[in-house]
Amino acid sequence: MMRLLVATVFFMVSAVTSAEDDNTLKALSALEKQSEPLPLSLDFQQKKQLSGLPRPLVSSGQLDISTDEIIWTTEQPQQQKLTINRQGIFEQGGAESISGSDTIAQLLLAILQQDEAVLKQQFNLSVEQECVVMVPKADTLASVIEKIHSCGDDRVELVELFEQNGNTTRIELSQR
Repeated sequence: MMRLLVATVFFMVSAVTSAEDDNTLKALSALEKQSEPLPLSLDFQQKKQLSGLPRPLVSSGQLDISTDEIIWTTEQPQQQKLTINRQGIFEQGGAESISGSDTIAQLLLAILQQDEAVLKQQFNLSVEQECVVMVPKADTLASVIEKIHSCGDDRVELVELFEQNGNTTRIELSQR
C-alpha cells in the first residue's frame, strides 16, 4: 500500500513538472518566433496607467536596440533620451546611472532583446494566446512586478507590465 502511495505521488509530481517544462518550452518557442535580428529600430507608444489617475500617461518615441544597449528616445510629450545597458539607465550625457536602475535595465534588455537564458532564469514562463507571460521567480522582484506580457506572433508588438500596486504599463511597438 505504501509503495502504491509513493508511486502515485511520484507520478503526480512528474506530471506537474512535465506540464511546467512543456509550458516553458512553448514559451521559449514563442519568444524565439518573436525575436528579430539586432540591431533593431522601433517606434513605441507607452501608456502608463497609475492607480488613482483617471487617464493613462502617454508618451511616444523610438527605440534603438543593439546587443549591448537600448537607446530609448522619448519625443512626446517631452524629449528625453535614455541609454539602457547592463550597468543601468543613464540620462543623455550623464556619467552616472539613475540610482537603483541596474536590475530594471537588465530586465528591459532581456525582454526587448528576447534573451531567453535570462528570461528563463528570472521568470516562470507560459503562453496565453499570442503572449508569453513572465511571472517573476524571486520574491524581491515579485514584490514589485506581478507579471509581464510579451505579445506578438512573428515579432514583439506589445509589452505589458503589471505591477503589484495596480499600476500598468503598456508599450506598443511598431517597425520604423
